Amino acid sequence: MPERSPSLISAVAPTLSELKKLPMHEQGILLLKRLAFHFPSESFSPFNLSCQGYNMPDPGSLATGFPGNEIAETVLYLLDAPLRSIQREGYVAERLSRDGFFNITPEGWAEVNRDINVFLPNRDVIGALRLLHPDLRGFEHYLRENKLKEAVAAAFSILENRLNQIRDASPSSANKGVIGVALPHKLYDTGDLKFPYLKLAQGNQSGRASFERHFKGLLTSGIGWFRNAFDHEPYNLPDFDEAETLEHLFVASYMLHLIDRSV
Repeated sequence: MPERSPSLISAVAPTLSELKKLPMHEQGILLLKRLAFHFPSESFSPFNLSCQGYNMPDPGSLATGFPGNEIAETVLYLLDAPLRSIQREGYVAERLSRDGFFNITPEGWAEVNRDINVFLPNRDVIGALRLLHPDLRGFEHYLRENKLKEAVAAAFSILENRLNQIRDASPSSANKGVIGVALPHKLYDTGDLKFPYLKLAQGNQSGRASFERHFKGLLTSGIGWFRNAFDHEPYNLPDFDEAETLEHLFVASYMLHLIDRSV
């Protein structure tokens, strides 16, 4: 018989914080596969597994490979929400004797034998998110869920909403009801947005007018090009990778910083 794979949870999520960032379904499946490795034909007791002195080769066997100071906490975590998740899905069930021991169900074994599809984002890309505008720094979950186009759509939706907020707070009645691509131009015309770099073309009226025109055009493209394309027709856009996603997020970040400097 071929040697069974150990199905190390740490091979996918090497720390407890990384584990908690995975969708709950995937956390549960990782636990299920680890339980299947240790208990291929017998029942298991969550209570026993939670005891550090339990007679398994590794006292923290569910968390083998995790940092030593995290093993106990990780085991207790796995036996909480992730275990409840696979119970709800019918992958494990308590024995009829109701003695605190569980078995993996036929449905659970079918899931064990299926390859888990956990998307592991590029750590460099995740780390770069901290350099984005504060409104975009919480976008890690999009990358972990492999929702790349959704991340871009959400970023430029935040951009449009920021302009909407400025419109709604404006004392000018000329802004009321203005939406979409017309909004950056109108907010600039009413003075709610101001040119952010006063030294550019200082004393050169035609040069400053040119800069102002392109400044408004840049913000307009955030709605007319990025927001509308990714929100309304993502299926007509090519798929792209994490690096390209990050590039788009930095464009949105730059536009948000420009707005911050313009109000």
